[in-house]
Amino acid sequence: MRRFLRIITSFGIAILASVPAHAIQFDGFFTVGAAIHDDDTNKNNPLANGRENVYIGSLGDRGITQDLTFETDTRFGLQISSEVSEKMSVVAQLLARGTISNFDAIIEWAYMDYEFNDWLSLRAGKIKQPVYLVNDYVEVGFAYPWIRPPVEVYYLNNPLNTVNGAGLLMSFPVGPGTLSFQPYIGSNRDDIPNTQGNAFFEAENIVGIDVKYSGRGYTVHASNFKCEVDTFGSLTDVPTAFGFPVDVDLNGKGDCDVTSAGLTFDLANILVYAEWQERTTTDTLSRPFGDQDAWYTTIGYRIGKWLPHLTYATIDGKASTVDPGAIECGQNAPGGQCVTPIGTVPSGTPLFNFPIAVQSSITAGLRYEVNDSAALKFEYAVVDVENDPSELASTNNPLGINYGLFVTDLTLAPPAEKVGIASIALDVIF
Repeated sequence: MRRFLRIITSFGIAILASVPAHAIQFDGFFTVGAAIHDDDTNKNNPLANGRENVYIGSLGDRGITQDLTFETDTRFGLQISSEVSEKMSVVAQLLARGTISNFDAIIEWAYMDYEFNDWLSLRAGKIKQPVYLVNDYVEVGFAYPWIRPPVEVYYLNNPLNTVNGAGLLMSFPVGPGTLSFQPYIGSNRDDIPNTQGNAFFEAENIVGIDVKYSGRGYTVHASNFKCEVDTFGSLTDVPTAFGFPVDVDLNGKGDCDVTSAGLTFDLANILVYAEWQERTTTDTLSRPFGDQDAWYTTIGYRIGKWLPHLTYATIDGKASTVDPGAIECGQNAPGGQCVTPIGTVPSGTPLFNFPIAVQSSITAGLRYEVNDSAALKFEYAVVDVENDPSELASTNNPLGINYGLFVTDLTLAPPAEKVGIASIALDVIF
């Protein structure tokens, strides 16, 4: 890995050295943040071995724990752009953020941009997938009011946030604003979230489009993409907090369909964000990725340098009913059987598919403009993880197991119904 990074670094330096210095532009951003939650459900769980539930409320994969952590939201990014010719430019973003292996640097996106004329350009390479309102600058905390975008919506499409492919950008003046269309095609490959690196997916034939209309102080957009996905991976003889071991088979194949819509309004000190997203899947792909829908609304009001804001967000859906279920009674279950809430079943009996997340949250936040390039933010969120068996049964979850947007680690008991999360961050652009 280190040798690979040295090669990439040397290659990058060689490219930069071959371009006139005046043609290269550097822009950067930095966030230092800390977060903590108050869930201690697994305090006396013998299977936990000191571990605890981890909230996925971050752009990295360290998550938020019961211990104060700075890795979750701390990140550094550098955008490098260069005009190769009058119509062609190259743009790349390097991003370093907290991950399981501590603090890793990746090429978040890198593409060639060719401008045919004033209204049409082509991007090719590793491009941002145009799905969300703050899609193009989701890592740049200074650019939006929250410490992190509402995870109920922004995690739903994860990790399909970039594609290796090409897209067109078409923009036209219409009335008082600009109407743009961004069709794109591509592919992607990454680890499946929530599986601790034991499973991955390959998404092919990603085809999508984003339509956006922007004016002074407002933006509305709608997007859709479809893809063909293969999933690979499994876990064997996993002990659970429910008293029986399970085997997990995440191998699958199917199609995805993701639709989003959103708007933002910023005028006369009033700030509004609202987004909705729905994901549906087919066939055995649905076993690890059930159907989900999510939305949020944020409203804020500027008072001088202060911006207090309030966000309500929710995520719901239905787990797959495709047989056989991805999670089954473990082959090494004691006595060859599992005693579950739905009865005693022999080893190898499919139990259910990967549960979908069901939760809502209310977040109170405060942003302070330190200067034109820095903002200090405070947030406190109350996350309500659904634990009503009747409500969970309606989501095709017969065992009533719901981790919400906490890591689905079956060796740990699900979090308490309400969990408080406190966060602080300083965002800087340069």
